[in-house]
Amino acid sequence: MSEELSKQTDDLHKRFDDLRTDMNQRFVEVNQRFGELREDMGSRITETNRRIDDLRVDMNPRLTDLNRTFRVFMWVVSGWFTFLTAVLAVFGFLRL
Repeated sequence: MSEELSKQTDDLHKRFDDLRTDMNQRFVEVNQRFGELREDMGSRITETNRRIDDLRVDMNPRLTDLNRTFRVFMWVVSGWFTFLTAVLAVFGFLRL
């Protein structure tokens, strides 16, 4: 009986060693997967940043043109209000 118990204990130690080896191998594989995911995410972030920079380069002239358009519009509106005020003032004096 003691011999059988010793054999089972040795077998149990062997199974634990096999399990430890298998777990270590799986941890290495998981670490490798995380490394690949990290690299993939890094490349995606780099690509996104490049696209954002391209968008900025594309949008800057458009926003400059829009700013110029609004500036001209404000001058035209201001001019028309000034003209309208002057016309109303003249007609107000003529009516008296």
